[in-house]
Amino acid sequence: MSIPFISFDEGEALLDWTGFAEALAASHRLPKAEIGDTFLYRGADTLLSRSAWIDGMGLAVKTANVFPGNPDAGKPMINGSVCLYSDQDGMPEALVDFHLVTKWKTAGDSLLGALRLANRQAREVLIVGAGTVGASLIEAFTAGFPQAQIRVWNRTAAKAEALCAQYPGTKAAPELEPAVRAADIIVTCTMSSQPVIKGAWLHPGQHLNMIGAYRPDMREADDEALQRAQIY
Repeated sequence: MSIPFISFDEGEALLDWTGFAEALAASHRLPKAEIGDTFLYRGADTLLSRSAWIDGMGLAVKTANVFPGNPDAGKPMINGSVCLYSDQDGMPEALVDFHLVTKWKTAGDSLLGALRLANRQAREVLIVGAGTVGASLIEAFTAGFPQAQIRVWNRTAAKAEALCAQYPGTKAAPELEPAVRAADIIVTCTMSSQPVIKGAWLHPGQHLNMIGAYRPDMREADDEALQRAQIY
């Protein structure tokens, strides 16, 4: 049996960020998925799988592995696969490029949250983290908030500057605290195990949108930030 493969380039050619966010919003009106997660660890390396079943639609299994040392060897930090199965008989229906799903689902979810919860007239968007996800967020938030200035902060300033050079109009933020205080929307996509966002820096009306901290020993915001916030 031949199973279709949906490639990264094929998906990219068919998707746009605001339309994708609205499609995600529509999906939340469908029957709730039954979800199961598993995590395996080896030091800093992680294997995680999420299985989802929406009755009447189908089954999906996304498996990701995270090897933080890969970039030093010129390899992607995150790899994996996504398999779709029939709701009727469980037969495999498609294999989807993992990086396509990761890029669009991760940044698309963040954009949807901001479109629903943040000030739609936001003038300053700060992205904290200059990795692969940071690049996706620049694309997504440029589309969703075209009037806003996109800034990027990273612990290694040169990485932020290099990423911004790929996206004309995007600017690197030299210092984190002033950039957080000035931002209407703050999006974090880090691998940090210590809080990078301090609640003392935040003010009413800001939207803090966090992507990282996928392990129990990671976190991107301190206790004060969480205690002061309405959490969605």
